Amino acid sequence: MSIGMCFMYAIKTIFSNKMRTLLTMLGIIIGIGSVITIMSVGSGSQAEINSQFESMGVGNITISVAMSSDITPKDLLKIKDFNTLKANPDLKYLSGVYSSSSNIKLLDKSETKRATLTGIYGQYPEINNHTLLFGRHITDSDNDLATKVAVIYDTTAINVFGKSDESVIGEKISLPTYRGVQRYTVVGVLENANATLEMQYGDSYPETLFLPMVTVQRLFGVDQISQITAVVSDTEKITDIATALTDSLDRLHGTTGNYYAQSIMQILDQINEITGLFTGFISAVAGISLLVGGIGVMNIMLVTVTERTREIGIRKSIGAKRKDIRTQFLIEAVILTGLGGAIGLGLGYAGGAVVGQVIGIEPVVTLQSVALAIGISSAIGILFGVYPANKAAKLDPIEALRYE
Repeated sequence: MSIGMCFMYAIKTIFSNKMRTLLTMLGIIIGIGSVITIMSVGSGSQAEINSQFESMGVGNITISVAMSSDITPKDLLKIKDFNTLKANPDLKYLSGVYSSSSNIKLLDKSETKRATLTGIYGQYPEINNHTLLFGRHITDSDNDLATKVAVIYDTTAINVFGKSDESVIGEKISLPTYRGVQRYTVVGVLENANATLEMQYGDSYPETLFLPMVTVQRLFGVDQISQITAVVSDTEKITDIATALTDSLDRLHGTTGNYYAQSIMQILDQINEITGLFTGFISAVAGISLLVGGIGVMNIMLVTVTERTREIGIRKSIGAKRKDIRTQFLIEAVILTGLGGAIGLGLGYAGGAVVGQVIGIEPVVTLQSVALAIGISSAIGILFGVYPANKAAKLDPIEALRYE
């Protein structure tokens, strides 16, 4: 009996009892559907995270002072450290920031709100993907002259001036400090990418002002830099470059291991690893239903062998060999699980779309997950179909013909 004939006969047999076939496949359908849903949502989440980190710059390295009890004030980052790192030929851009906090006066001059003052130095605008709506960014000449200028978000412009348009450029923004009220000229307005988040938190979410680094340092009487951000020219060498940068700082300060460099790629790899492990674990738990489904297939196939004992005896008496009977039942088991896998794949895709819509991501069904679903369902058919198939193949034709 050819494989083609076995296949056609298996299809006819399977669909002769549709309800039993559906119940037999149910465990496979649920298992495959669950795994595909989880994997598609997990892959979609990874893709979304990767996209967000790429927008931050995968070639970025953040350099800061390591958390250690051995750190002294002389080990803090300064502008001289920035200038030392700037000489590294592997860097495309370099910037430094110093952050502190103060209050700003709002549209109602009797009201103030907490604000983060971020002093920027170097190529900060080139590194950060802020959208400039009006005016200009902070420049090197602003730092050289320690000018009292500020770049603000459009939301800050509305809160302070009651508007966000080009007329804001040149307006003065007031900061009450221990040195009295300081007034800064607005030279640029940026789009606030966190506007929605700021609306949710209201007054508890601080405003942000970007000022020249030197201006902020003089305002607070400090000379340090909170952190330095570098962008490398070749992301393949990012780990070696990060090590070279921290080594340069240690040599300059006469220290060992006092500086820490972390790249966006390192953070991304860690997040992807955690996400992958979590998705794999949940998929494995969902895959338990595949084992249950496989046992169900074996159980039904054993019942089928019992029901078709006389049929097996007739086929053997007219010349069917053991391998023909074994092949027949294996094909039936594989079709059952394969069909269940295909239905589960469709349901898993739909489930991923629904979950993705709820949590706001685009699910990703990879070729790997599809191949895995088909492969697992087929393997279950073979694994749990072998015993019933062997049992059918070993039946004695005479005893089988006598079976009622």
